[in-house]
Amino acid sequence: MRTTLILALVASTGLLAQSPVQLTAKDATMKIGFLAKPAFEATGSFTREGTSQNLFVRQMRLMVGGTLGTDFEYFFETDSPNLGKANADGTKINAGLVLQDAVFTYKLTKDIKIDAGLILVPLSHQSTQGATNLASWDYHAYAFQQNGAMGSSTGRDGGAQVRGVVGGKEGNLEFRIGVFQGKRLAQTPSATGPADRVASRNSLRLAGRAQWNFFEAEGGLFLGGTYLGAKKILAIGAGHDRQDDYSATAVDIFMDLPLGQDGIQGQWNHVTWNGKTWLPTIKKQTTDFAEFGYRFGAVQLAPMVRYESKKLDVPTVGEPDETRVGVGLAWWFKGHQSNLKAFYTRVEPKAPGIHTLKAYDQVNLQWQWLLW
Repeated sequence: MRTTLILALVASTGLLAQSPVQLTAKDATMKIGFLAKPAFEATGSFTREGTSQNLFVRQMRLMVGGTLGTDFEYFFETDSPNLGKANADGTKINAGLVLQDAVFTYKLTKDIKIDAGLILVPLSHQSTQGATNLASWDYHAYAFQQNGAMGSSTGRDGGAQVRGVVGGKEGNLEFRIGVFQGKRLAQTPSATGPADRVASRNSLRLAGRAQWNFFEAEGGLFLGGTYLGAKKILAIGAGHDRQDDYSATAVDIFMDLPLGQDGIQGQWNHVTWNGKTWLPTIKKQTTDFAEFGYRFGAVQLAPMVRYESKKLDVPTVGEPDETRVGVGLAWWFKGHQSNLKAFYTRVEPKAPGIHTLKAYDQVNLQWQWLLW
């Protein structure tokens, strides 16, 4: 098995050394690629006995991007998330392809852009990162608390945003602010007259994020999880997401600093959530996520630690407070194009007066393939 794995890694290195498919026409370009993450997961439960084990494909994405003339860019991708993973009833997930991103961009200036389409809503640094360059094995467990209640797809929503970098040679202030579809109301009878009320009559969703860069700007449609020494990033940021009386506010710190051929990467994200009457399934709570890793450039190995927590104002047996502490190792043998990640996590649930909840272990192994 060891020999087979080594041969597979060598084969993947040769394949991924090639360029993605690129097409060029008059005043237009197109690039076609993919992202795949075969994975293994073993996890317990805070209410049940035993360990669930799954071999599946965490993400399988087809990606297309390019330019139209000199002022327009586009990017869209599909996904088939958790392909083959078992549901609680034992059936396997096979939802087919879903549209993950569909973003059309107008370059207002060199540094200011306007995006429209299906967009990753800005809030915290981690929730605005792309899946292709995460430092550890996945987004943190509470990155998209608003997802289901908003009817979103992994943090995406239909809308438009302005993003850019301003100030100084490196673009010290980096921002994105937009208006999005959010949750829409159904049509209902009028409370005061004979006419029914139309659907989708409520106000739209507003969200924005800004960060101060001490060295280089990140730029790009997606923020990075790690640049593997290609950039020198130290940034502090804040974000806000609001619709009706729902709100979420984030503060964060992100760093990715090269040290010769080595490098250090880390971040901390703190978010307060309150769904109130608009999104009642989002209880008032705070979430924290922190990770730190050191990359040994000579061997491209990066040991990492992760910390995650969710603290509710009123934790219950059905939705307790949680703490997750993890350690892992990433092998960047082909950078973002192909890498292996192995992580162990200890999950501790707690609720006042409840003694039936139990801690459990989780193991995740993941192999990333990226052609882009």
